[in-house]
Amino acid sequence: MTDHATPHDAAATPTEAPPAAPAAPVAPIAPPTPQAPPAGAPVAAEHDPWGAPDATAFPSPVPQPSPEELAARRTRRRRAAVRWSAAVLVFALAGTGAALGVTAPDRTDLPGLATENDGRYTFPALVLPPLPSGKAAPRDSKSRHAADLRFLLLPVPREAGGSAAPAVFPSPTAPAPTTPAPTDPSASGAPSASPSGTSSATAPASPAGSPSTSPSGAAAAPAAWVPCDAIADEQKEAGKLRTLLLQDACRTATVREWTTADGTRTRIRLLGFGSSAEAWDVFADLRANADPKDVPGLRIGSVQGWDTVSGVDLATKETPAGAATAGPTGRVAYLSAGDVVGVVTMTNPEGVPTAAFRQVVTLQSDLLA
Repeated sequence: MTDHATPHDAAATPTEAPPAAPAAPVAPIAPPTPQAPPAGAPVAAEHDPWGAPDATAFPSPVPQPSPEELAARRTRRRRAAVRWSAAVLVFALAGTGAALGVTAPDRTDLPGLATENDGRYTFPALVLPPLPSGKAAPRDSKSRHAADLRFLLLPVPREAGGSAAPAVFPSPTAPAPTTPAPTDPSASGAPSASPSGTSSATAPASPAGSPSTSPSGAAAAPAAWVPCDAIADEQKEAGKLRTLLLQDACRTATVREWTTADGTRTRIRLLGFGSSAEAWDVFADLRANADPKDVPGLRIGSVQGWDTVSGVDLATKETPAGAATAGPTGRVAYLSAGDVVGVVTMTNPEGVPTAAFRQVVTLQSDLLA
């Protein structure tokens, strides 16, 4: 069978195109030819970023001030500095003066800052009396007091006519004898309830609450000796306490009392014994059984919150506060410090201030500690 090309096959076979002629090269575009400016037109200078700066592109420099203007500026600055310095100095002086004016006087003397009086008293600076040669101050609750008991009493406050000057004590002397003299009719070997170691020549008597004073205002003889059984005479059952004082050999006793303008009467008694055991025996009895005549209805009080003094035992009693009074009309504190027993009694029909009572008891404890 012979292959023949059919018309259909001829149409399906593509016809090969003749090769194209090579493209003509494209001529480069020439830059435009600068045209010369017309005659008489201003010529703009060409800006070169790397060349010298164009003078027309920046403003003209600020004109420098003249020497006269510079001198005027310096003068004004000096005057301003002087004015500010003067103002700061004035404020500093005013502040310093105000601070001195507030801190120099007592706060109670400044209007608007005075603390409201709560009943406390103004006492002079407390000074401990000198001790006899070779004697030491008490160190614990079992020590003995070598100082004169009269000088361990709290001084009279200013509110009761006392002086604000510290007390001036005489030179310490030998301790008073503790036994009656042989010529004493009552000398029979038994201890006496009344002290006999100090005569009127060494301890001039003075009314209670009004000690003799020197021209300087300091107390020359703070208090006088009194019989030990004087405290028993103030009790409803005087005989029992008097017997106890004889049994425990009370050796010395002293008292001080005062009355302030608000009617509060204060009495402080100190009783001296030969040992802390004897003093504690009397203190325990007073704490449990004391019943003063002028302070009826006493009940055991609380010492919670008190500033107690180390080495001093404290117990308090007070009358119940009435509806018409500001507080208890009577308060009593019993102190035990080594061989000394202290009794602080304060009365006022209008009520004894709590602050004053605590202040007196605390300061008296400080002197005995």
